[in-house]
This record gives sequence, structure tokens and C-alpha cells, in this order.
Amino acid sequence: MKRFMKTFFAVLVIGALASISALATGDKGKVEKKTITFPEDVMVNGTLVKAGEYEVKFDESTNELSIMKGGDVKAKTPAHVEARSDKAKNTALRTVDKGGATELLGVTFGGSSRDVMVGANGSAGGNQ
Repeated sequence: MKRFMKTFFAVLVIGALASISALATGDKGKVEKKTITFPEDVMVNGTLVKAGEYEVKFDESTNELSIMKGGDVKAKTPAHVEARSDKAKNTALRTVDKGGATELLGVTFGGSSRDVMVGANGSAGGNQ
């Protein structure tokens, strides 16, 4: 009976540790963040983001791209990922000039094999 209890307890402890480990790492890779300098004013989902340094965050679980400064969210927009043919060497903004206003098309995070594109699906061409 003692041996059964020891074995049962050991299995229970191992199971609990494995569960905690799985929960702790379950969301890894779902949020990507980088500090990016916007060289010019950019429209993000109808919100003007002034030139300057911002933290850009993509949350894959909500498919939302956020532009933040000093912990305050300056702009949010729906976004999706698109596969790249190779890993990006640098982090870069993808923008397009629309009638004299620069609009954000997407963000490429350095080292990633995916681009984060503004909008729920599909994309338009732009420049890096």
C-alpha cells in the first residue's frame, strides 16, 4: 500500500508540474513587440500617429496591432499575418502614400518569417 501511495503521489506531482509548465508557456509567441521609430506622421486605422518612437505590438490571439507610447495606446487596428519567403533582417514599417497622407500597411518584425498586415485579410502593395 505504501508503494502504491508513493507512486500515486509521484505521478500526481509530475502531472501538476507538467500542467503548470504547459500553462506558463501556452501564450509564448502570441504577442510580438518592438520599438520602432516612425520617420513621418502615419495614419493608422483613421488615427494620426505623429513621427517619433513607439512600441508596436501585435497580439496574435486577438489579431490586433497596437501603437503605444509611454504605456498609452495611441492607435489600434485589426491585422493578420502573411508568410514571407525568408526571415526579415530588420524591423520595418510598410506604408503607402494615399493622397498626400501616409497610411500604415503593415509591420515586419526583424527575425520573423511573417509580415503583420493591417486589415482582417488580404493586402495591398506598398513600400518598405
